[in-house]
Amino acid sequence: MNLTLSSTARQRVAPGSVLLALSLTLTSLPAADPAPSQSLADLSIEELMNESVTSVSKKEQRLGDVAAAVTVLTNEDIRRAGVTSLPDALRLVPGMDVGTVNSSEFAVSARGFNLAYANKLLVLVDGRAVYSPLFAGVYWDLQQPMLEDVDRIEVIRGPGATVWGANAVNGVVNVVSRSARETQGTLTYAGGGDVHEALGGVRYGGQIGANTYYRVFATFQSNADYPLADGQPAHDHWQGRTAGFRLDHYPDPDTHLTWQADATGADFDSGYNVNTLGRWTRQLTRTSSVEVQAYYDRTYRNDPTQVRLLTHTFDVTLQHTFNLTGRNAVIWGLGYRYVINDMAQTTPQIAVLDGDLHAQLFSAFVQDEFKLVPGRLTFTAGAKLEHNDTTGFEFQPSVRLVFNPTGRQTVWAAVSRALRTPDEVEGRNVVAIAVGPPLVGPDGGLYLPSLVSNAALKAEVLFAYELGYRIQPTKRVSVELAAFSNHYDHLVTYATVERFVPGTPFGLAAIPWANLYRIESYGGEATLTVSPADSWRLTAGYAFDQESAHGPAAVLQGLSSGPPRHQASLRSAHDLTPRTNLDVQLRYVSGLATTPAYFTADLRLAYRPTNHIELSLVGQNLLDEQHPEQPPVIFTEVSEIPRGFYGKILWRF
Repeated sequence: MNLTLSSTARQRVAPGSVLLALSLTLTSLPAADPAPSQSLADLSIEELMNESVTSVSKKEQRLGDVAAAVTVLTNEDIRRAGVTSLPDALRLVPGMDVGTVNSSEFAVSARGFNLAYANKLLVLVDGRAVYSPLFAGVYWDLQQPMLEDVDRIEVIRGPGATVWGANAVNGVVNVVSRSARETQGTLTYAGGGDVHEALGGVRYGGQIGANTYYRVFATFQSNADYPLADGQPAHDHWQGRTAGFRLDHYPDPDTHLTWQADATGADFDSGYNVNTLGRWTRQLTRTSSVEVQAYYDRTYRNDPTQVRLLTHTFDVTLQHTFNLTGRNAVIWGLGYRYVINDMAQTTPQIAVLDGDLHAQLFSAFVQDEFKLVPGRLTFTAGAKLEHNDTTGFEFQPSVRLVFNPTGRQTVWAAVSRALRTPDEVEGRNVVAIAVGPPLVGPDGGLYLPSLVSNAALKAEVLFAYELGYRIQPTKRVSVELAAFSNHYDHLVTYATVERFVPGTPFGLAAIPWANLYRIESYGGEATLTVSPADSWRLTAGYAFDQESAHGPAAVLQGLSSGPPRHQASLRSAHDLTPRTNLDVQLRYVSGLATTPAYFTADLRLAYRPTNHIELSLVGQNLLDEQHPEQPPVIFTEVSEIPRGFYGKILWRF
């Protein structure tokens, strides 16, 4: 498969024309029966609690029984929200902090530490980690799966490092795609508006023989310039496009082979991602299975204000699940990752010390689930051991307890240790020059404050204590409560000048990254879901997060104000008629030191004239002409988020 990615922000017609031509071509291919959208009556609150999740223990578990704060966004949730990106979908999860930076960049985190490059959230797409080693965050503009093909998004608020490893500190987001067998036939959509200028996609799924299924797809999206605080355009117009395929083969009832690949590109040749993944799963017995997964990921980023980075990632994992006894379920696994970073300087403000870096990661984990009282009390203990080239061996254990006093109630508790390893900017390879106004040195000369990598950094450490409760008092009501107390140590930041390096006309005031402070935070999330009628569902959410920082005074003065203390949301999903849906979401986020609180609303009205066609109108951020969601970031200009409308037509055949 040869894929060539090139674009320019002014070529706004050609991508849409390609999608239209492809969709017209696919109309001549044999089609499966259309998959009509679900109604609210098709999935009751009780059935939602019985949804399966795999992200907590890397095996299927009933959502109502897991010992973690977990939310599952279904394909229907995503469709009815009218979102056009993964971060916007995550706004549906109580406790997730999602802020828009500009037309293509987002800050996403759980339970605090949310900046433009949030580094304590592990994000996976079909088991492939998508964080960048440059800053341990996510290039969200390069993660553009076809949302219509996403089966679910599993979101863990809280550490998941025992099974997923380093960087799964404050949470895990696992995007799980539908199999090719579940996406047969043709689907195409097109739309546009004032903010989302154009969006389109096409997918075709077919079958080869009796046991092999495939799909191919392509998507395109174009966003207009967002405004600055003074109303002037931020000149952050963005276009993105993705193309890919997936193949699922079932040689026998107990074996499943998956191969998939996709390529995503952004405009101005600023970046692209190409990846391919293969997975083999074998059910050995009724209680035993084995899985082998391998992927290759190539990510290119060319940011004129930072660096040019090309990263190659090779990753392979093995996991085995079996029952030791009738009450004892064990899962263990091994992993190896090899990363090649090719980094170059693109601006005088960033100096790259070594442009060619190689890194290896070895890992092993084991987790034992023991049913102390079958059907009532379950104890789970596990640990992950990793070795990386930056901080050496790291140990990440956890223990979890689940108590089911009745069939409709669950009480759970967890204690975990999780780590974040220093990224390339902090730990090994980069000097950021002139991050503030010149300083006067001891000799009276002027020196530019410069952040310097520190190879002696330790990993950041979290000890987390969690407690949760779920109850479904009636078939139409469910309540979920989660509380946490997090204790972070060895947190990385910068504070004071370590040395002055003379130069002409300016010297450098070297400020090294260092493990300088710690934070204690506590809070929780509450979710209430009520179904007043079969055709109407209400979901209310609230999250509280309070932080207390400890360290040198110079460090504490320079810290950000922390996360929003309060977040609240109310979502209404209403089937006005069997063919008409009305969805409304209200959101409130309390203010930060430099960012005011905001209250906004999103609305989607959809009508299906036939089982094959859906027409929808979406309004976003309706209560303000524009508002900011993120504080300023070094080397990044933060836009404000405008009110916007777009229409969309979707056709299945």
